[in-house]
Order: sequence, then C-alpha cells, then structure tokens
Amino acid sequence: MNTTRYIAMGVALSIGTVTAIAPTLTPTAQAIELADGTTAFVRPPQFLNAYTTRNNVMRRNATYFFTLDLPADADASLQRVVIAPQNLTRYLQPYHIEKTMVFEGTPGDMQRELGVGNVSMDEETRAVTVELDPPVTPGSVVTIGLRPRRNPRLGGVYVFRVTAVPEGDQPQSHIAGHGRLNFIDNDRDQRIYR
Repeated sequence: MNTTRYIAMGVALSIGTVTAIAPTLTPTAQAIELADGTTAFVRPPQFLNAYTTRNNVMRRNATYFFTLDLPADADASLQRVVIAPQNLTRYLQPYHIEKTMVFEGTPGDMQRELGVGNVSMDEETRAVTVELDPPVTPGSVVTIGLRPRRNPRLGGVYVFRVTAVPEGDQPQSHIAGHGRLNFIDNDRDQRIYR
C-alpha cells in the first residue's frame, strides 16, 4: 500500500516538474498551422495608433501613419496589412500608392526602413493593402505611412480598420484594431461661430 502511494507521489512530482519546465521552452514553429493548412498568429498584432501630419481638410502633403505592435510571441511573421476606411469613404482622396512607406518604430521614433512589396487600393472600398517584403518578424513595432493626394473634403472623424495578415499560403487575417483620424474644416468653423 505504501509502495503504491510512493509511486503515485513520484509520478505526481515528475508531472509537476515537466509542467514547470514546459512553459520555459520556446516554440520553434513560425506560425500555428491548422488542420486545413491555414496559418494564424499565436498572439496577434495589436493596433497602437493612427496619426496624420496635417489635419486640415483638402490639405496636400499629409501622411497618415498606422502603427502596430507585433509581439515577440506572435510566432508568425507579418506578411501584409490592410487599412480599410469604415465611414465617409466618398470624401477620401486617392493615395499616392508609390509613396507608401513602412518602417520599424513609431512616427516620432523611426528606427529603420522596411521593405515594401506590392501596394494596391480597392477603388470601391478605398481599402489599401500593403505587402511587406520581406515579412516582418515578431517582436517589432511597425508603422505604415500612406500619402493621400489631399486630405478629405469634409471635416470629421474618419475610422480605419487595420487588419494584419500572417505569412503563409492560407493566412487567417486578424483585425488588429481601429484607428481614427480627425480632420478639421477651419473655414466652416469660422462661418458657424461668427
């Protein structure tokens, strides 16, 4: 009877030791691969901030920055980002696609430029898809800069959905968050408050 109890205690201690060691092991896989071949982030990227360099309506030479945090334990590289306006799309101006920029860091702390692959815009929805070439490895803060021809014609808060897509043949995209850019119509405000 005592022997059985000692064996049971030994097995329990062994399991406890294995459990205590297991969390410290680092996974070597690049992404979660589901049974159907879909790849996904273990810990998905989080949207941090949206920022514009100029916030007056119809202003030229603005850049819209969208910043994401790709955590070190994401276990998948970031292959592409889709930035899709959610409201007031008819007032948005087309982008200078060829001037799209991607860099590691934030707009105030640009660390190094990253490679940009294909950049495209859906004419109907105004969603911009930015391919990262090469894909960005986990543990990075990434900022994408879009250059519109002009700011929108109408003042207000414009909401953009930011979607992160992992590397892989069948990636499962993840909505990282929503960014808001506020554009001001100074002429309209002056007319109203005079």
